[in-house]
Amino acid sequence: MHITGKTEDRPTDRQILFEGAVLSILAHVLESGTRIDIAASEYLAKFPIDPDELHIRADLIICVSDCRHLLRHTVGALGSLHLLLDDTTRRWRETAPSQRLSPQDGATRIQACIGNIRRAIAPRS
Repeated sequence: MHITGKTEDRPTDRQILFEGAVLSILAHVLESGTRIDIAASEYLAKFPIDPDELHIRADLIICVSDCRHLLRHTVGALGSLHLLLDDTTRRWRETAPSQRLSPQDGATRIQACIGNIRRAIAPRS
């Protein structure tokens, strides 16, 4: 999964693009065993989601690492990380804009990303 597009000046679009990149990098890391830092660099080389942002790579690394930990903790010994990531990605895509955390709401890009993906990993029943 690769999510690309123009970000223009809309923070919500940039945030969704960033979170999509996190999920894509996470899938690559889980499938290939590639180190997170290398996978993030490879992704940005192919899909420069915000080339003017100096900290984008570091933020991606932090989010992918944290989300991988969340997936591993949630799946436990009973399930498949790949299936959980597929379900998480589907739920993340289905999340209504009004239900997403956003930097516009005062959260940092990292806080919003981890919060939105955490909600998709373990949705409330």
